[in-house]
Formats: sequence, C-alpha cells, structure tokens
Amino acid sequence: MFEPRVYRAAFVPALLALVLTMFSLQSRPSPLPQGLAADVLFDGQVAAAETARIVDAAPDRRPGGVGDERTAARVARALSASGFRVPPPQRFSHAGERLVNVIGRRAGRSRRQIVVVADRDAATVPDATGSAGDTAALIELARVLEGRATRKTLVLASLDGSTLGEVGASEFLSELPGADLVDGVLVMSDLASPERRGSIVQAWSTNERRAGIGLQRTVAESVRRELGASQGGVGSLGQLARLSFPIGIGAQAVLLEQGYDAVRIAGSGELPPGGSGPVDEIDEDNLGALGRATLRTLTALDNGPRPEHGPDSYVTAVSQVMAGWVLTLLAVTLLLPALVAAIDAFARARRQQVEVVPWLRWVAAWVAPFLAALAIAELLALVGATPAPPPAPVPPDLLALDGQALGVLAAVGAAMALALLLARFLAARPDPGLSRPEPPGAAVALALVATVSALVLWLANPYAGLLVVPAAHLLLLVLLAGVQPSRRVRGALLAVAALPALLVAVYYLVALSMDPLSGAWYLLLLVTGHSVGLLTALVGCLMLGSLCAAIELVYRSPAEPPESPEAPGPAPLGPGFALRR
Repeated sequence: MFEPRVYRAAFVPALLALVLTMFSLQSRPSPLPQGLAADVLFDGQVAAAETARIVDAAPDRRPGGVGDERTAARVARALSASGFRVPPPQRFSHAGERLVNVIGRRAGRSRRQIVVVADRDAATVPDATGSAGDTAALIELARVLEGRATRKTLVLASLDGSTLGEVGASEFLSELPGADLVDGVLVMSDLASPERRGSIVQAWSTNERRAGIGLQRTVAESVRRELGASQGGVGSLGQLARLSFPIGIGAQAVLLEQGYDAVRIAGSGELPPGGSGPVDEIDEDNLGALGRATLRTLTALDNGPRPEHGPDSYVTAVSQVMAGWVLTLLAVTLLLPALVAAIDAFARARRQQVEVVPWLRWVAAWVAPFLAALAIAELLALVGATPAPPPAPVPPDLLALDGQALGVLAAVGAAMALALLLARFLAARPDPGLSRPEPPGAAVALALVATVSALVLWLANPYAGLLVVPAAHLLLLVLLAGVQPSRRVRGALLAVAALPALLVAVYYLVALSMDPLSGAWYLLLLVTGHSVGLLTALVGCLMLGSLCAAIELVYRSPAEPPESPEAPGPAPLGPGFALRR
C-alpha cells in the first residue's frame, strides 16, 4: 500500500546522521588527581563502634519515629562538636510522618561547595549495615575533617525519608545553592554491608541526565585505591536500557535530575543488603575502605578544579563517549521513513477512496484496556487503596507484593478485560464491519497510529524512541507490504518488533532482583508515583494497544496466494508469426 521509493528516499537523512554518529565519538574526561594527607585517616573500627552506639540508642529508626528523631539530634551534636555550623533542622512532612534533615556547613576560602550526604532513616530494625553505618560514617568524616582547612565550603547532611521515596533529598535541594556552585555531591550508602551485588559507583538518575564522567572516574579511582579492585560498569546496551526507561534508586537520582553532579558510593551495590542488618554483620573493613574512598574523593574535589562533566547525557563504549544529542538525531531520522511511508499510505488510501478513519475506532478499542488500567491504578492510589506511591524510585523490597498488592493487580486486570469488551462493542456499534479488521483500511490506520506514537515517544524520551525504531519499521512492513507472507512469518516479525521492549523489562527484572509479578507491582507504583511521566505512560498505552491490534490483524488476514503462471496465448502478431534471429 505504501510506495517503496518514497520509503527509501526518506532514509537519506538517516544515512547522514549515521555518518555523523561514526565521527562523533570523543574521549572520556580524565579523573581528578588523587591526594590524601598522610595524617588524615578514616578509621573503620571507630565508625563501627559509633554504628553500634547508634543502634543501641535507637534500634528502630523508621522515618518519623522516636528513634529517627533521636538519631537526628545525635548527628547535630556530633557535627557541631567537629566545627560545623549546624542551623535549626530542616523539618517537613510526608505521608503523615514528621521528618527532619540535619545539615552542617563549614566555610572554606571559596564559595564553591562539596556536599556529602547519608540517609538516616531505616526500613528494617536495626539496619546496622545500612543507614546506621552510613550515619556513623558521616560523623566519623566530620571528626576527621575537624581542624583541617579546606579551599571549598563543605556541607554534610543527614537526610530523612529515603525509604518513603527520597523525600529528604528532594527537600534538601532548597538548602543548596545553584548547581553551578556545587562541584560534586557524594552520597554514602550501605558502606558497612558485608555483601555486594553490582558496582559500588552508582550514578543513575530518574531521567536521561547522567552523573559527570570526571566525577565518576574520580570516585572509581578512589575506590580502586582503597579496595584494590576496579569497578566494572554497565555495557553500552545496558546503558541504553537504563536511559530508555530511567529508574534511579538513591538520593543521587533526585539530585542529578535537578542538575547537580552526584554519585552514590554504594557498599552493597544498587540495592540495599538483605535481612535486618544486625550489628554483628557490620563489615569494618568495607566501612573503613569506603569511608576513606569518600574522603579521598572529597580531598580531590577540594584540591582540584570542578570535574569535567562531559555531555549531560551520553553512552560510553570502552574508553569512548557518544553524546546523547547524536543518538537523539539518529533516532528521529530513523523513525522518519516509517512516518513518511505511513502518511503516504494514508494519502494513497484516501485517493483510492479506501475507508481509513473509521478503523481508528478499532485501534482505539485495543488502546482502551491499557488506558483503563492506567486510570484505575491512579484512582486506587488516589483513594488510598494502594500504599502511598513513592515520589522517587525505591528498592523493590520496600514495596512488598502482599495480599493488598495482588488485589490491586487483579482489579486492574479486571478493568482491562471489561474495558476491552466495552470498547469493542462501542467501536462496532455504528458499523458492525469494524468488529473484524480488514486490510487495507485497518492496516493503514494502525500504521499511522503506531508511527505517530513512536515519534511522540521520541519526544518524551529520545532513547526510548531509538529502541522502538525496529518496531516502527517492522509494523510498517507487516501491515503495508505489497505481498503478505504467511501468518507465521508475520507473527515472527511482530515478535522481533516487541523484542527491544521485552529485553528492557528482563534487564530490570534481573538488575532489581524481581519476578514478573513483583515487576508489574513495582511498575504500577512507579506510574502512580509519577516516577514514570504521564506522557510516557500514555504513549506506552498507545504502543501496547497498537501491538495487540497488529496481532489481531495478522491473525485474521490470510497470506496472499502466489500468482499462478498465465497460460500461453496466441502470438501478439497472429498465428504462425515468430521473430527470427
């Protein structure tokens, strides 16, 4: 139904963008030089002893509780005793809990600031290997820095509400100057953990923005010198998966989203350690080594210039960096041919008086169940039928898949089924013929919706737009190719079209240690907590509905039989006439 010549001509911008991509690789910014005074030492044993005292004084430090408030007062006294100016605590509330941030500042010769933060609240009791150890590390860091002059202003902060969705980090933003005056933010996380899964250096955000390469490399070099092992990073495909659907766990994600250069030093990797974290599981060596790595990085930031960031968004491959704007340009130029071909097919259908617009109701009937699921999930969250959705991503273990969660998922599934039945009935009511899709009208309508949805997704997230490029082109070929192959071949092409999205889902299930049902519950809370933007959620509904509609169309459309050879007829110039050589 579409013109192949128009389709091929639309690839010209993509070829130019591909050439530009090949020549756009750049070297990574260098880390800052390491430097640590010989008389300065972060003592892991001292920090471990302070951890035990914190747990003994306040074993239950869940946000808003008495133990949480008591530990906040302890931090304020310790920072003040170490020479930091501690103003009245920053108080705020969330989900009915009264929370408090403790902030200590010590002026340097420069207005430029270095910030070190640690979460204080805990989800478990006593969580000695988690927030208690991090709070003790913050106190030990202040003790080490006591009486030591620095060039830049130091800010140490004990944050509350991390288990509620990094609420303390969001409130802390109001206490910081502009991002141009903050040379780096270091987040200490689970330093005393005896187990580790994944990289210690965590620098993912809740959007496409990433931590500066210079700061990441400086932190990684500090960790390497203390632990004696280099930190493995995420591969290029993994980075694309992360950027196409950003889920940043930790305070650094909130800070990065607002333009601050932040890195989390995570002793247990991306996720917190399992269990309740008793005192006897504290790893003094790990606590001491990562505390010194934090101090090393702080010293490098104080002695050197601001680390070179590199592009705001990027993908690294070995030692090379590709800026995000290059991939953004490549994605839109690759989507352009599919969009142009779909619009051309729509114009040809109109000229041939093929009905297309009525078939949009059939496509809408497949989109309706996913929109209904989104609406019901938002409604259940609004009336309090679900736990308060966290405003920022949290570790999945904090969002338990219990009976209430299963009931919510069942309600969403029932709403999808009812919406599908009702939408199919309403779509076919004006015209019963719409109950059974028929090409070419249905195919053109579906191709138009799918390609426009892909372009809108690119506007919401260019990396996600890049991942749906195969889907946009394969759907176009399955729906509008001149000769239709067998159902099995077309079904296989649709499976390949859905493969990138499926691989991103599997990647996160593995990275965050979730099973598919837990993943569905986690996704629902990310959407209702608006960690996933509304535009992204709506476009996702359109794409999923388009895929389901394509499956139905392929199932109901038989393959075209091969053309039979024509029987030889009389010679064109009369019987007995033949050309001679």
